Amino acid sequence: MKLFCFLTMLVLTPRMLPAQSPTPAPATGTVAGHVFLGDSHLPARMATVLLIPVSLADVGRTQPDAGGMGQSGLDGSFVLPNVPPGAYYLVGSKRGYVCPVYLEAFSEDDVRKDVQDAVAAAHLTPIVVAANRTATTDIVLDRGAAISGAIRFDDGEPDSGATVSLLRKDKSGKWAGFANEASDGGASTDDQGNFRLSGLPAGEYLLRTTLELQGSLVANSGNDVSGDPTYRWDIYFGDGVRPRDAKAITLKDGEESSGDNITIPLSRLHSVSGTVLSLETGLPLGSARVELHNSDDDSLDAEIRITSGGQFRLPYVAEGEYILKVRGASDPAPGSHQSDDDKPTRTYADASQPLIVKGETSGITIQLKPQPAVAVTTPTTAQ
Repeated sequence: MKLFCFLTMLVLTPRMLPAQSPTPAPATGTVAGHVFLGDSHLPARMATVLLIPVSLADVGRTQPDAGGMGQSGLDGSFVLPNVPPGAYYLVGSKRGYVCPVYLEAFSEDDVRKDVQDAVAAAHLTPIVVAANRTATTDIVLDRGAAISGAIRFDDGEPDSGATVSLLRKDKSGKWAGFANEASDGGASTDDQGNFRLSGLPAGEYLLRTTLELQGSLVANSGNDVSGDPTYRWDIYFGDGVRPRDAKAITLKDGEESSGDNITIPLSRLHSVSGTVLSLETGLPLGSARVELHNSDDDSLDAEIRITSGGQFRLPYVAEGEYILKVRGASDPAPGSHQSDDDKPTRTYADASQPLIVKGETSGITIQLKPQPAVAVTTPTTAQ
């Protein structure tokens, strides 16, 4: 008991423990300077300023309290304190101006690629931060190019809240999605269907809008069942639905390209319908998912579940070439009943076939090959 009380006194009386000297905080440096606008030579007010390690060993969002990120004041000045010694790239960002690194990405690989490209193009130079010293440097932001226009349906109605995005050729020469600080990968149209994408570096772009329709959900015996198809169509400037049909927009440094309108062609959207049957019996299947894929890149454009009688109908399909796929098909096996809890299920192999849509398309028949029946049983609990 006395030993217990003695130990308790040691724990509750820290002044009796040997004093330990605190570990000194590592010495840090400071980065300070001004941000200016290259086109007006005025201060860049409330611009974002970020330090990225040259080593890229620890890439990511450096927190403001670590001294890696800050904002310029009303006179364009900034101070980043408590910066660990080392070599850094200093990046400035303000809406409408070109930023060499996409700060809103982000996987580490994306940042590394952006930084490497910017260094190769001489858009970034390193600064060295020393302990207990201030590194002083200024940043000049270049006005970016811009693309503006409107998205409307072919009957004149504006498509408000539409998604507008850009593609740019990558190093391999393929069109790929483009994102920058100003657009963050895209923009939305206003109530009149108008949009503007700014802060763009000079180059060649494809402009597109994405028409998305989400299928409704119908409650059926406690389950959510899709009642309508889900769509996703990319429609490009030049009124094509494929990148190869799009009209490219070429921008010079700081150039404003206006009137780049996209018309959504309702008159060139057609219905596609058909039936999914068993190759063995010739009867309609009970369950299957029908998918419509872009023939160029195999991306999914639309999907729907078949209804009773094995039927499907996609009412808004843009003219073009597709791959029609049927997946996840199943049916109660012969001799079973839908009410059976442990009913055996017959599954079917997936199937696909090419499809060219030029107008209303109906009467499509897709026959699936059955696989061996599998009994689906509920596991019993051992007594």
